[in-house]
Amino acid sequence: MTTIDVILKDIEDHLFDESLLEQLAERHHYSKFHFGRLFKRQIGQTLGEYVRLRRLSVSATLLRDGVDLLEVTLMCGYQSQEAYTRAFKGLYHLPPRKYVKLMELMTNKEMIQMEEQLVEGWFLSGSHAGSYTLKTDSEIVHQGRSSGKISFTSDTEEAGMFGTMMQSIQATAYREKRIMVAGFLRTEAAERAAIWFRVDDVHGDPVQFDNMTNRGLTGDQDWTYCACILDVPFEAASLHFGILLEGSGTVWADSFTCHEVQTSIPSTNQLHQELLPLHPTNLSFDMTV
Repeated sequence: MTTIDVILKDIEDHLFDESLLEQLAERHHYSKFHFGRLFKRQIGQTLGEYVRLRRLSVSATLLRDGVDLLEVTLMCGYQSQEAYTRAFKGLYHLPPRKYVKLMELMTNKEMIQMEEQLVEGWFLSGSHAGSYTLKTDSEIVHQGRSSGKISFTSDTEEAGMFGTMMQSIQATAYREKRIMVAGFLRTEAAERAAIWFRVDDVHGDPVQFDNMTNRGLTGDQDWTYCACILDVPFEAASLHFGILLEGSGTVWADSFTCHEVQTSIPSTNQLHQELLPLHPTNLSFDMTV
């Protein structure tokens, strides 16, 4: 496991500990300042914001499972139900009790209709896009109100088939920067699931690419942090990224970020690039092999 994977697992294992924010840096042998910078640089959120949203997301599930509101309030670190309710309403646009009541009253048909609405900003593609479905899921989430979900729904499976939910954007704001596309994936009976990221030039040819060839998720995996890191050269025209599902199974995606990172964070580019020498050699032809 990488350092950030260890840190994220530690957060999940101690999510509701009162001393989590104070002791996390010490447990991983960092100063609080350096730890905060490391976390924000990698995840794209401050540590406090990440923990706050994870607690609220988990608390929504606990409330739906019948846990008392006061107990959930104290677990999440709030001193009053009013403060917890304000935070919950800011995320779910409903106070906790109304949210639980609404979810109880919704029929399976209404849930399916809600999930089958178009996922704004994302579209379904792939070699056999018709064999996959793209939905949102309000029950299985990492942060916030819903996750994106790709499922294999065909009766027949062919070798090499895949589906992807993806976005395509202009490269203008990202040129000459190292960019990380990252998020959390969860899988169920997946042959292989991954995040992918590609940088194309004006001709539509890829100049940088990564689809986590040796880092993908298979089978059943709980929420796992995944990232692709590419350099966007000056000649780049467009960026394309998404969530890949090869073959059968289901993958959920949540808490995505797309942001610049320092060059000290290694690129994950998989395209072959020849490394040219830094300076000319043997200009006088005196050297022999």
